[in-house]
Amino acid sequence: MKSLLIYWLLRLYRLLLRIELRTDFDVERYPDSLIFAFWHEYILFLPFVAPRSRKIDILISTHRDGLLASRVIRYFGLGTVGGSSHRQPRKAFLEMLSRLRSGVDIGITPDGPKGPRRELKDGVVELAYLGGKGVVCLCMKASRCWRVGSWDRMAIPKPFSKVEFRMFAPVFVHNKGEFSQFRRTLKDRLNGCG
Repeated sequence: MKSLLIYWLLRLYRLLLRIELRTDFDVERYPDSLIFAFWHEYILFLPFVAPRSRKIDILISTHRDGLLASRVIRYFGLGTVGGSSHRQPRKAFLEMLSRLRSGVDIGITPDGPKGPRRELKDGVVELAYLGGKGVVCLCMKASRCWRVGSWDRMAIPKPFSKVEFRMFAPVFVHNKGEFSQFRRTLKDRLNGCG
């Protein structure tokens, strides 16, 4: 019941925002599965720009807060993978690989679930390399927003503010020698909205 209430509150709140999405490629027609990466601080409003034609499963912690988030996310038509870098990381990683190979997209917060804020962890790099899939970075910028006092300083756009999302074209990593440059590229794109 709580998750349904949160879902409807978000849907109503969305009506108070001017959301714009800029994409660098035709995500709806992209022929292969993808890894969508975004900072944890923006997770609350990302369901509003998720491509509707794609099956996307988001990596969510199995902690109590994560379970609530999983239920809310499902109301938006998104799936979940249970686990994190702290809880059952191997199981979650193998599950994400399996789903990518079966044609399902994966959504991941490279700095979650506990931070440090905007610090890219290795999971997304390893997943892209072993899965052979492109990483699509998403960033968000609000003209006016509040910041929650959490580790990620979660962004909550203020009513009637303009919220801009950018979805970058997929970037690939082909060998371990490219890891450092790949990490820099991802971080630059994740911070690309300012």
